[in-house]
Amino acid sequence: MTLLSSDRVGEADHMLLLSERDRAWIHKVFADDVRDPGRVTKAQLAAMSPRGKERFRIQRANYLRMVPLLETSVVNEVMGRLRLIASSAIRSDMHQQDIPIVNGEPGVGKTMMLKTHAAQEMQRLALHRSIALEDGDAEPLAAFRPVVYVHLRGPMTRHDLIRLLCDELGWPSDRNPQRAFERAVTQCGVQLVIIDEIQHVNFDGKTGRDVHNIIRWMSNFGLRVLLAGTDIDWVLNAGGAPAIEVAARNSRGRWIRVDVPKLEIRSPAQRDAWLDLVYSFECRLRLAAMPLDDGWFTETFGIYMWARTQGYINSLILLINLAAATAMDSGVETIDRAILDGIELEYEVERQRPQRMAMFDAGTYPLIED
Repeated sequence: MTLLSSDRVGEADHMLLLSERDRAWIHKVFADDVRDPGRVTKAQLAAMSPRGKERFRIQRANYLRMVPLLETSVVNEVMGRLRLIASSAIRSDMHQQDIPIVNGEPGVGKTMMLKTHAAQEMQRLALHRSIALEDGDAEPLAAFRPVVYVHLRGPMTRHDLIRLLCDELGWPSDRNPQRAFERAVTQCGVQLVIIDEIQHVNFDGKTGRDVHNIIRWMSNFGLRVLLAGTDIDWVLNAGGAPAIEVAARNSRGRWIRVDVPKLEIRSPAQRDAWLDLVYSFECRLRLAAMPLDDGWFTETFGIYMWARTQGYINSLILLINLAAATAMDSGVETIDRAILDGIELEYEVERQRPQRMAMFDAGTYPLIED
């Protein structure tokens, strides 16, 4: 399984055009600074001081949890579409920008894809600015912040959204945040705005109309906008007053739907891809008493992990991390079926778990169509 990494050899000169904060964020997204703590035996672990054991626990928990975006067929499809849309865009307020909206259920990994795309775009746009500087075509800036990423965590009005964008850019906003944001865009060289969890906006009221309109204004202003959320059919088709429907209709004419499905294993190819994903996490386990045989975890529990998580990547990450934490806390330093069975996941994937696992143990679930 390949990691979608930053593909850097040293720090390229154009990266220094980015703010220190953005460079640090890119390193975090790609997990560049996460160190492999290595493997120890159970005897070596027992010989460590309490302080040494806790340091090792922190290091191996970080190594397992802080993993960059992993390639899957879904990731490759979505990231490929986003890259094509980005590379075909131009920076100009003379041409309206279409707006991709990444749509998927909670738990399919949308946020990590967005963050990775944001990091890749920061790198690409920094290279573009270095070329423009070299050619004498770059406008002077107060600071270079080509990409702004925000994650909505609750209901938002139009002004709330604009203030959030200004805050992310470190730009002061007043009673007219839109005017402040215009200045920030101009002075920071903003080219891409990414808004995650857009469904938090109340799109069936006046707020929804205003947000539809402000997003359209951003694209008319020359900005590229990338949205993500769940149930975008509701976002784009919410009922209401005629003015709300007009705003939604305008958005439907500009928004490009990019779906992110959960992972399936209904064919041998899908099954092998899922097992490759599980193996990627197995390779980051650093438990002192786990078998040394390569692939032991994937061969033993790979299909079990799908039956438990239903193919939701976030549930898979949670299950593996909680299993590893349980193995460390208990001192057994390995993962077995009892540990996995004892872990409770998100409510949605726990529904009908007894029935699913009874079918799994009987060899009748999940159904793989050869």
